[in-house]
Amino acid sequence: MTAIKEGYYWQGNLVRLRPLQEKDAELWLAEEQSDSEGVHFLNMGMDLPKSEKSAKDFVAQFAEFNNIERRIMFSIDTLDGELVGGINIHSMDRKNGTFETGSRIYTAYRGRGYGFDAKLIVLRYAFHELRFQKYNISCMATNERMIHHAKRLGCQEEGRRRRNVYTQGEYQDELYFGLTREEFDALLERL
Repeated sequence: MTAIKEGYYWQGNLVRLRPLQEKDAELWLAEEQSDSEGVHFLNMGMDLPKSEKSAKDFVAQFAEFNNIERRIMFSIDTLDGELVGGINIHSMDRKNGTFETGSRIYTAYRGRGYGFDAKLIVLRYAFHELRFQKYNISCMATNERMIHHAKRLGCQEEGRRRRNVYTQGEYQDELYFGLTREEFDALLERL
């Protein structure tokens, strides 16, 4: 299933993707300052605290799809226009056709399917428009939300690096998953 059936390409059943905007920095910073678990799992460790200026600079760096060779960043809105998180495509290896994504659904909106819906849009774009052939994921073995998400997408577990991430005073195993374009197309057929 590669054709767009109807509607707006950047919209799923629950969310619509859009470019980052300056106004997104305020909510992004508030979430960074209130959800240490989310920061911990996203970055595989703790970052230093962010300032208002650093949040604005980060958003400005990728707003309106600046710097797309390095990272393609989107804000995730509900169909009613409420900002619920962000998602990006990164680690794009055009020679080998592989890529990774990063995503974060803000705390109050988790568990509603927004992240899965946004991921389907981004994967469709990466596979069907950018000609990538494989999606790679890595996460700490303690990140149960990400492991569930990867399995729901149909990703195959490809390996485990024992004691590969040091955070919060302990070494954590890092898990690796992968999804080929053919596996993604089969997922779309089932949905």
